[in-house]
Amino acid sequence: MAALTELSIRKFAHPEKGSVKHLDPSLPGFGIRCSVRSKSFFVMYGADRRLKTLGKWPKLSLKDARIAARQLLAAPPAVRTSPKFGEMRENFLADCRLRLRPTTVERYHYALKNIADTELDVVSTNIADPNQIKALKALFNWCIDHGFYDRNPFMRRKVKFVVRDRLLSDDEVAAIWHVEQAPYSDIVRLLLMTGQRRNQIWRFHPDWVEGDMLTFPTSVMKSKRPHTIPVTGFGAYLPKQPFVFNGWSKSKARLDRRSGVADWVLHDFRRYFSSTMARLGVPLHVTEQIIDHRSQVSGVAAIYNRYTFLEEMRVALIAYEEHLTSITAR
Repeated sequence: MAALTELSIRKFAHPEKGSVKHLDPSLPGFGIRCSVRSKSFFVMYGADRRLKTLGKWPKLSLKDARIAARQLLAAPPAVRTSPKFGEMRENFLADCRLRLRPTTVERYHYALKNIADTELDVVSTNIADPNQIKALKALFNWCIDHGFYDRNPFMRRKVKFVVRDRLLSDDEVAAIWHVEQAPYSDIVRLLLMTGQRRNQIWRFHPDWVEGDMLTFPTSVMKSKRPHTIPVTGFGAYLPKQPFVFNGWSKSKARLDRRSGVADWVLHDFRRYFSSTMARLGVPLHVTEQIIDHRSQVSGVAAIYNRYTFLEEMRVALIAYEEHLTSITAR
């Protein structure tokens, strides 16, 4: 393996995900880490092989990075300090707000908020919640990338999410529907009527409606592509202005108490929507067109089949709304 050069660094490819380390054989412990968007010099030094990020290339040249690495490798062992978890959490979330979807930041926030504010060295690894493990893995990786810490105690922890199979009954849906708790209940009803994801409805803007069509832009779509559905009876529930709302957890807990329905999440509405469409005899490919979950038309078929199924979606949505009307009128 040849020593690192400016030319070889320039040729290193960025991975599609994660990071790849390239070590410099001419200076043991020194190398460069290529991530999805950047290349950063690092050095592992000390008896405990502490990892420190030196800076990003090309702002930091290879020559200056080697000088900084040699200084650390030659320095006497220093007293190791560990940052506070609370401070790192706030800095991490602030950075996430600049580059990630609001829903992702919110998940990280709720997963990390109840973890004790200790030093990073003593953060408990006896955590079973997959949401917390996933958030902690991301936080510690961020700390390493920014030179605040040198290891990730959750790196080898596998995240296993339990697949939900909760299917709300018609009576439970009716009980949830009848709770008046604006604007949260308005969002809930639109989710129930359309089968869309929370982010699409929560961030709804009236400009997305043109005639009798509602088009969700790529910015709110998990699939990263625009999604159009016909506006049927649910149009009467669309707000005239964008929703101004936060406090999901408290609002959900209040709705649970008032409706008497427990052990459910908003995403369960998509399962209820799909299952009810099947009960009503709606073909699966039409249902999946509505909820933008197109497993029935994928691969090469998806490239050539550009039919929109808008009229079929309209008929299906009207039939589904009649079903909701019947169960909520009891």
